[in-house]
Amino acid sequence: MMLPDGGPISQVPAQHMKMEKKRGSSRPAVAAAICAFGACLCFTGNVISRPSREGQFVARSAVKFVSRKKAKYAPVDPNQFYLDTLGGDGGPPKGLERDLITKCFGDGDFHGRGDHEAAFESFKECMQKGEPFTGPDDESGWVWAVADLTVEGGLNLELRRSTPLGMRALMVARAGNADEMFESVSWRTVRRRFNEILGHRDADGKDVPGFEPA
Repeated sequence: MMLPDGGPISQVPAQHMKMEKKRGSSRPAVAAAICAFGACLCFTGNVISRPSREGQFVARSAVKFVSRKKAKYAPVDPNQFYLDTLGGDGGPPKGLERDLITKCFGDGDFHGRGDHEAAFESFKECMQKGEPFTGPDDESGWVWAVADLTVEGGLNLELRRSTPLGMRALMVARAGNADEMFESVSWRTVRRRFNEILGHRDADGKDVPGFEPA
């Protein structure tokens, strides 16, 4: 075998051949060292590396969660809601409403078994006074009876003194004049409202069919 200048390959110094072999054998080691050094810098934060696809997805999800819009509700007229509550025979309720009142305003157990008559009188008195109530007081003078469902306590009934948007409002009365409402309350309307969310709208802000906000 001949060299480019025409000389035999045997004329190449042996020392030069050894240096070439050393250089060739050291290249993989040098490359590995550079990669390890780069990885170390990226881990310690000294070098800003390009985020992975997984990292980009997590970042986008976080931004989407932070920028989530607040729920939209249809306007509600408490006076109209009150008028819609009337039109019945009044008197004490039966079934679910009776048991729920006994559970939350009387001596009823988890299933609402107890002294129904005493519990109903207690409920009317609380509606009349407007207390005890949950949440803020918008000082409008309205007292709302609102059903709430929790994992720990199951179905409960509470009083509120501000419009319970996004909740299951069952009835409303004027503080100090709740007797007027109880004289002609429509318990049929109250039962229907267990399945309605006050002021409910969809994601686009449109009223959901079946709900009739004033």
